[in-house]
Amino acid sequence: MTVTPPAATQRPSDPRVPIGHPLGRRIAVVGGGGKTTLARALAAKLGLPFVELDVLFWQPGWVESAPGELVVKVAAGIAAAPDGWIVDGNYWTRLRDLVVGQADTVIWVNMPWRVMFWRISLRALRRATDRQPICGENYESWRHTFLSRKSLLWWHIKNRRRYNRAEERMLPMVPSGVPLIDLASPRDLKRFYTLQGLRRQ
Repeated sequence: MTVTPPAATQRPSDPRVPIGHPLGRRIAVVGGGGKTTLARALAAKLGLPFVELDVLFWQPGWVESAPGELVVKVAAGIAAAPDGWIVDGNYWTRLRDLVVGQADTVIWVNMPWRVMFWRISLRALRRATDRQPICGENYESWRHTFLSRKSLLWWHIKNRRRYNRAEERMLPMVPSGVPLIDLASPRDLKRFYTLQGLRRQ
């Protein structure tokens, strides 16, 4: 069965709220440069199921899931947690507002490009060295990280300009009435951890 994600919900107003805004129970964590660590910390603190989109998207051997297949997996993951969830990941073009349309809080880890790129580079180096499984049953390798044109590092280099214009795409995607917590710097992220009493896993 193919599930078609709903169309994006446009909103003319700015959905951003203060960092200390109360959190809901259906939280979408998006962006880059610390979002997965934050999402795991939130899931641990709030006792909510953690849904990592990268795990659902990547099949063994770094094979991508078909668009319709990813939608079905994500919809099932959300439906299996009626009391609340933490969803970590983006995939806007594939999921549209399937996740944010059901969220009651969106947290945007909106680091400057240089900060985000530095962080994912260090993470990639660590993963290529320790060979811990990521994204399901996959492993980071030196070739995959630095030589492949499909690597995350190359993607961010190629799409730097697009990354820096994320606000233009991000804000209209958040449905009316859903607060967006914009963590736009390492200082904001650190303050959010402190305010929420979170611990990095």
